Amino acid sequence: MAFISSVFGCICSNASLEIGNRQFRILRKFAEGGFSQLFLIEEIKNKQKWALKRIDCHSDIEVERVFREIEIHNQFTSKENILRLECYVENDLPNSCRFSLVFPFYKRGSLQDELTLRRAERNYIDEGRILRLFHQICTAVSFLHSLCPPIAHRDLKPANVLLSEDDRAVLMDFGSSCACPIIIEDSKQSRRQIVNELIDESAELCSMAYRAPELFFCDVGAMITHSLDIWSLGCLLYALCFFSSPFDEVHERGDSIALAVQSEKLNFPKDKQIFRKETLQLIEQMLKVNPQNRPDIYTLLNSITEQKMKL
Repeated sequence: MAFISSVFGCICSNASLEIGNRQFRILRKFAEGGFSQLFLIEEIKNKQKWALKRIDCHSDIEVERVFREIEIHNQFTSKENILRLECYVENDLPNSCRFSLVFPFYKRGSLQDELTLRRAERNYIDEGRILRLFHQICTAVSFLHSLCPPIAHRDLKPANVLLSEDDRAVLMDFGSSCACPIIIEDSKQSRRQIVNELIDESAELCSMAYRAPELFFCDVGAMITHSLDIWSLGCLLYALCFFSSPFDEVHERGDSIALAVQSEKLNFPKDKQIFRKETLQLIEQMLKVNPQNRPDIYTLLNSITEQKMKL
């Protein structure tokens, strides 16, 4: 039976823990989000470094969300562009449930870490590398969309893409994922689903600057599909080119992103000419307000492959 030392208290540096009959030592906390904390840990027998994601759940919905995340990881253990779950343990606390998930540690950090550094110096990523990384990210998303029913990641952004030592993109954080489609059949159901499953949950789980328009507004008769990920991918490709989402500046100004995403007016920076028009057109194709006008993930992969061959 797995056991975490000091399970009723905080995890401190040098605390020991056992997960899946393996002994680990906590080295330090290196990140914290709204729902989890990340620690650098070391396996005692071989000194190998791992990342520990600790999630404290206070409701059945939160527990279900974590199990969904674990299930997705377990379905793609052999996919090199999806973060591998090494092992995990669940522990009961007095008023909550704690999950401890162990993942490979990527010391280069996330794509967002690199973009933040590059943005300060306006140091653009080579377009060939952009297309290669983006193709890898889309490949990871295609695994989700190929399931039955399809799974939407719902929080695609540079911060959820790790970089390996050999410069490979690795998609992580499936805590926001959900099965699609979600159909809004009538007014009563529309209100219930918007409040319980779409608008409120999206505001809680999905980063605003990468959130699809249909997650801000939803009409009776609407169908929410995994095409919402295509919108986020459009924002992500824009960020690969220009360091941030096209809607980050809107958020920083204090203006309404919900209104901005509905306008379908995309403004590229003045230095857009450093990228080929085909790459900019690809971004525009993904950022269509009507989900039916966006390419699916397989069309997108083919387009990226064609563009890579032209470089």
